[in-house]
Amino acid sequence: MKQEIANVLRRFVTICGITLLILVILGPLCHAINGISNIQLATLALCCAAAALSSLLFLSAEELHGMSWWVREILCIAINMAITVPLTHKVGLWQSTLGMMIVMVIILIIAFGNHLIEFLLDMRTAGEINKRIQEMR
Repeated sequence: MKQEIANVLRRFVTICGITLLILVILGPLCHAINGISNIQLATLALCCAAAALSSLLFLSAEELHGMSWWVREILCIAINMAITVPLTHKVGLWQSTLGMMIVMVIILIIAFGNHLIEFLLDMRTAGEINKRIQEMR
């Protein structure tokens, strides 16, 4: 349980970082964001926390493969969209259909970007384990 709390916190920081990076890049590029108020920033942090917590759907006693992983991924993205899209609209981060589509694409980028970071961290851990096994031989 302690490890899962640490994982959720790490995911939260990762998701917040990716979100802010996307805002910094897309804001001036699309002229979509002139500035972010404290309420909007707090809403984004709340959405990032929800995204980090929704990753708990991937907890399983056995390793997930194929369809079971994809079902959980789609459910996780649907939860994130159901929370993020209305909240970001309510605080005025987007007003048009194009804005909504941009938010949805950002959610997809963040979801798969987070999986990429998790994969790289798992690869590093596997490399460390393999190195220790080699040392023991």
